[in-house]
Amino acid sequence: MTFIFQPGVYRNSTFYVLPRPVSTLRMTEGWDYQQFKVPLKNGDTHVGHSRDGINILIEGQFGSQNGSLKLTEQEMFSDLETLRTSLDVTSDTDKFEFFTYHDAASVTYRKYKECSAIRLEYDLSSPHLFTYSVTLHADDPTIYSTGPGA
Repeated sequence: MTFIFQPGVYRNSTFYVLPRPVSTLRMTEGWDYQQFKVPLKNGDTHVGHSRDGINILIEGQFGSQNGSLKLTEQEMFSDLETLRTSLDVTSDTDKFEFFTYHDAASVTYRKYKECSAIRLEYDLSSPHLFTYSVTLHADDPTIYSTGPGA
């Protein structure tokens, strides 16, 4: 089993690899619960724990796309437009899978399902290297090890 770090979006039989380098890939998990307190008794009680969806924070730069260097502002801007299109969700049936690891040769995958973008920031102020920050939300908190679409 080989883990190849290849963050990307899979939707409609298309796998879009995020622009590289990806400098940050951070997940935030939470749980929902009820907290009860009995007056005059020390401590409290938590019940009904259930997992929330997962927020995924990605920070990267438009230095290369799928192994091809991006050397001009026009090339980086074109990749930005593709990134925006790949992350756009217009309905509940339009959600995508987000892969953290993707290696078809060894059939090794790690992904989240039912994902949508909730925030995209990009900085175009440096003509040498654009940067971006994306926050995704995975409705399903399970980490899957199946291939695209499965």
